Amino acid sequence: MSDSTSILTHFQEITIIPDPDIAPYFIWSKLFTQLHIALADIKNNHGIDSIGVSFPDYHYDNKNEKSSKLGLKLRIFAPNQKDLETLNLDNWLSRLTDYVHIKGIKDVPIDKITGYVSVHRYRFKPIEVQVESLSKKMEISNDEAMAIVVKRKAELKLPFIRMFSESNKAHYPLQILQQPSEEDVTGDFNVYGMNGMRDNVTVPQW
Repeated sequence: MSDSTSILTHFQEITIIPDPDIAPYFIWSKLFTQLHIALADIKNNHGIDSIGVSFPDYHYDNKNEKSSKLGLKLRIFAPNQKDLETLNLDNWLSRLTDYVHIKGIKDVPIDKITGYVSVHRYRFKPIEVQVESLSKKMEISNDEAMAIVVKRKAELKLPFIRMFSESNKAHYPLQILQQPSEEDVTGDFNVYGMNGMRDNVTVPQW
């Protein structure tokens, strides 16, 4: 397994090629489905879970969700060149060469780094699930639990990628919350190259 305390020193950048006949969100779906499979494969077969992603042009506006966007670029980070070579993006994305441009592996430009971001797979529990869980945990009535739950933050309307689960044969939204971090936090990523909601492992931003 890769050293989870390693600094992310190498990256590759993928750009979706604008096409007037194909919406970017459709390409994002195809691209990220393949990346997700690739990251699961490299974790299962090589024990590598130190590869993270970021969206350089990500924008989230909590007042006007229509202005929120993922942009057209994706960066894939790793603590060394070998991990990215093992991931072999060119192979996994070979069917998308007409729709995406994949740059070669490069050193992270330390002199250009402006900060760090943590990227999360955002998952919001439905209100009724929160109420039931809190009711059991605190041994209170559903009405009492509801009074507490409604004071919590409402669900964020975030940019997302439409994914398809091979296990249950259903579509689902991969909601993405990318937010700035004041420090560089090392650690492992999930098979989306992201954090869950409780982790805050970061990647460099420039």
